[in-house]
Amino acid sequence: MTGRRSSSGRLRGTGRRITASSGYRGALGSARHVWHAPLPLVVVPMALVLLAVIVFGASRSANGRPAPVEVTTSGTPTPSPSRTPPPPPGPVEPVADVNLAVLRSQVEGIESRYGVRVGLAVAGVAPVGQRLTATWTAGSLTSGPTWGTLDVPIALAVLDLDRMPSNLTYLLTKSISESSLSSDEALYTFLGGADDAAQAVDKVFQEFGDPVTTVATSTDRQGVPPFTQTDWTVASQSEFAGQLWCSSGDWYVTSRMRHVDDEHSYGFGGVVGSYIKTSEGTTADGSVVARQMAIIPTSTGERVGVSLVVTAPPDRTGAAREAADAVAGQVYFTARGFEAGHC
Repeated sequence: MTGRRSSSGRLRGTGRRITASSGYRGALGSARHVWHAPLPLVVVPMALVLLAVIVFGASRSANGRPAPVEVTTSGTPTPSPSRTPPPPPGPVEPVADVNLAVLRSQVEGIESRYGVRVGLAVAGVAPVGQRLTATWTAGSLTSGPTWGTLDVPIALAVLDLDRMPSNLTYLLTKSISESSLSSDEALYTFLGGADDAAQAVDKVFQEFGDPVTTVATSTDRQGVPPFTQTDWTVASQSEFAGQLWCSSGDWYVTSRMRHVDDEHSYGFGGVVGSYIKTSEGTTADGSVVARQMAIIPTSTGERVGVSLVVTAPPDRTGAAREAADAVAGQVYFTARGFEAGHC
């Protein structure tokens, strides 16, 4: 084996020496031709090469080099918060009043047709804590108990905790997608006692630019969780929904609004591409209450946040749902002029 490696090495070395020797003689011959060539044939090509170098350099200087990439390093990456503090609010853009007048007339007709009362609000999307467009309101109601729609801000408050439930995904799915009141209570209880939990959710409201809405901590109704009776105006809830669309850090919650069970997908759930949260309850006298918060595209492609409350006489849940369907259809086609809303 040693002899074969030595023999092979000698042959490869000899080949390189032969090639190098031949190349050397060729280069030497070429040099002789250049040396004995007439002077103009040597100078002119050199001058042309030099001129090309000068022109190329000038063009590079004129065009300029791309700016160097500045690389900064940080010893410890700082995680971004789920909701960043908003900048000072700017002026609110008005929305076409002619369309609002049409929508109000349509909602009034729906109330009469189905024998219900309706509260509706539509707001443009905006960064958390801001309002970029005026908010539309229609119907004879301006507010109502939140019932299970409060589980969305409750879920956001849970996300703000340092320690979250190990079964959070399950609770969010049951609470938001399936409207399970027991899951709402489980999430709310995880925030602490009644006062601590209420303060945690109130903080979420404040971050979303709503210092007025506060979570109810007591109720006279037996067997009804107090927080479900929180009074949340449709205007404030629609603005909350519009800002939620822009809160990328809360997408873990918002995504649960995309897939809602069939029983609760009426109303704005019939709009393709909608994100909704639906809840139903009753008033102290037994009247039906249907509450819905949603983020929907309109017929012009603009995203808006909407809030809806419908009350119907006792045992007329079907009428409340049909009225919600009718309102959603009118909003989809009539809500226009929210182009100023953006994230």
